[in-house]
Amino acid sequence: MLKALFLFFMVQGFFMLLANTAVVRRLSPLLMLLATFITSFATSAAEVDQFSRPPELVLNDSSAVIAAEVQRRMNLAIKRANRPAPHLKPRKVQRVPKQSRCSVPRLYDSMAVYLARPIVGQIESYAESVADNDGYRIPLNRSIYRNFTWPQSPSLVLSERVAAVIRVGGEEVGTDKMGHFFTEGHTYFEMTKHLTLPVEEAILFGEWTESVYFGAQTTGVYSYADLVANFNGLRFWNRILALQPDPLLLSMTRPYVRCEDRQWVPEARFSWVEYVDSAWNESINCPVFRTLGLLEEVLTQAPLCTKDKLPQNRYGTLEGRLFNQAGLAVMPDYLQPEVLWLQREPESLSGQTFRRIKSLRERFERWRLEKELQLLESRRFEAKKNLNKDQS
Repeated sequence: MLKALFLFFMVQGFFMLLANTAVVRRLSPLLMLLATFITSFATSAAEVDQFSRPPELVLNDSSAVIAAEVQRRMNLAIKRANRPAPHLKPRKVQRVPKQSRCSVPRLYDSMAVYLARPIVGQIESYAESVADNDGYRIPLNRSIYRNFTWPQSPSLVLSERVAAVIRVGGEEVGTDKMGHFFTEGHTYFEMTKHLTLPVEEAILFGEWTESVYFGAQTTGVYSYADLVANFNGLRFWNRILALQPDPLLLSMTRPYVRCEDRQWVPEARFSWVEYVDSAWNESINCPVFRTLGLLEEVLTQAPLCTKDKLPQNRYGTLEGRLFNQAGLAVMPDYLQPEVLWLQREPESLSGQTFRRIKSLRERFERWRLEKELQLLESRRFEAKKNLNKDQS
């Protein structure tokens, strides 16, 4: 187990970085899927359990305090963006070229530095600290995932990382959604080249990451609520300068930042109200599971999925992609990695390669099952041995 944990932490940073680089996205789908299978043992993707909520618990609204932290970081990013870039700082014998201010790339880069840290984002970490007093946590061994094994859910079981839950306005959300909002939302923004490309590019990428290294292959869970947070994060990044229409409202909005006298200055204040809704809640916008076995383990805890509380008519045609209208279920075939890759890169995926990827995924699933059966048999043997020892 110690060796597994060592490899887990050593490899996780490398493959999470690898999986997001343009170089790897140009690799053949077969090589990419092989990398994601290794990533199954390497990522630190978190899940949240909102089904096991203590019934009498009343949470204070944390939206104002977290929004204030977001605004503080945005203001720091603005200050950074207004300073000369490091390579343009004066030196003793170097004349600094006159720089045109209000650099859009430097503003976006500065915002990413303060808000879009990979793996566990800054606001996600801050929300976790807020949850110490104004939230709740369900430990893995008491959660709906308590019976998951490491072959089936490596990153969840090895890290035991279950996100806390806080109240944001009128909704309860997992702190992991803050990471999705800022970090994955930023990835969506870059994937669409700052919304000059169709939103479909980002939606497909989000579905693919949930089917592979942020969800189904690493934790066994495909989260629709994560996808909703990702999409709203795209809206946030677009609104920094509001150069394109809001992808939900389909209209121009007031920017968070504007250029005045060749300096970036704050314009609108950040608020969670326009972003967070009930679709962020995993017990309303419920997840699906990679296999029937994982679903059955969850159903033994009798979770209640209240999908009737989803915000109808808010997301329009995207509801079919962002909402789980069916309730707790097995992940459908159209969300399998090879199917999504075919939609993302149809010209690069031949029928033969598609079948190879599917075959590889299915073989990997059989390997998981074999390892799980061995693990369960070992546990039964140990339990029987301990029982005999006690009786003697």
